Amino acid sequence: MKIVKTLILVPLIAVSLAVTNGSQQNLVLECGSIFNAETTLESLIREFGATNVIEAEIHEDEGFYEHGALIFPGSQAELQVFWHDPETRQSLRKVRVQGDHSAWQTPDGLKLGLDLQSLEAINRRPFRLTGFGWDYGGTVGSWENGDLGASSSESCRLVVRLGEDSSKDSWEVIRKHGSVNGSDTFSSGHPTMQLMNPKIRELSLFLK
Repeated sequence: MKIVKTLILVPLIAVSLAVTNGSQQNLVLECGSIFNAETTLESLIREFGATNVIEAEIHEDEGFYEHGALIFPGSQAELQVFWHDPETRQSLRKVRVQGDHSAWQTPDGLKLGLDLQSLEAINRRPFRLTGFGWDYGGTVGSWENGDLGASSSESCRLVVRLGEDSSKDSWEVIRKHGSVNGSDTFSSGHPTMQLMNPKIRELSLFLK
């Protein structure tokens, strides 16, 4: 779950991209004209509008906070932004969406809430992901030469993380088919993975 500790409004004026009442158009999460190595806080404000971009201390993995920015904060289109150089707000390092739903999706149709079996269908084959029960659990490590392998490049890497549904009683599944917890990687075709059918809870673009 994302935690924002401090919000600082950015007092600049720019053209605003309307996002109201929790009903947003689908926004494309991809490297390119908006998200690239040259992206700065100022360029994001120009693109999305001053009222839609704020600076914030954002919770990262393993309990750390990092100074970054939020686009469309508090809405279903909220996007977290991190810099290689947080002091100058330059040199984009990562953009991320987390949770159950988001207006952002990749050009391949990956979005929060998409389940493992649907992800396999888009990839056209099983893939490998880390086990659950730790900070980096459910992270796709290899698309196994599937169609989604083309979604990353040397300069920009798409990282997909799935989360198990805590409302489901998985103990009987694990007892019958084996555990999928821990830092080892598992095939999405593993019987326990198939029966749990976890959903995408995080999408990130990492830039060099």
